[in-house]
Amino acid sequence: MKTTRTIIGVALMSALLALYLVFAVYQAALLVSSGQPLTLVYGLALFVAPVIGMWSLVRELVFGRQAGRLLDRYTAANGEPRIPMIDRHDRAAVDALLAARIPNTWQAALLHGLTLDTVGRRREGRAAVRVAITLGAIDSRS
Repeated sequence: MKTTRTIIGVALMSALLALYLVFAVYQAALLVSSGQPLTLVYGLALFVAPVIGMWSLVRELVFGRQAGRLLDRYTAANGEPRIPMIDRHDRAAVDALLAARIPNTWQAALLHGLTLDTVGRRREGRAAVRVAITLGAIDSRS
């Protein structure tokens, strides 16, 4: 159920971003074709926004797919991940979790990232999951 909702959400947001990109490129083309120096500069700058938008969309989709595959791999080998219950309002526990180094196995790094995400430290959690993806790729090659 949650996976279906996630896929629908990603598809909807991707479609909305694609629609924005089409309008941004159209608007930039109009500004560039006007011939005025200031609108020419603005139009050229507006072409950069869609490129950044597409890059970030592709990067997020690749990250989500890699993280999902790694989680499926973990679940197949170990069952559902058991994430430690830490109250996000317990400053000492969250600080201790943040102070801990990212583990050097992909399984532990993935659990560390999921735990950080659970306590509301999404940026640090994503960094740990990126490390887990890298370690998982290395582990699968050997």
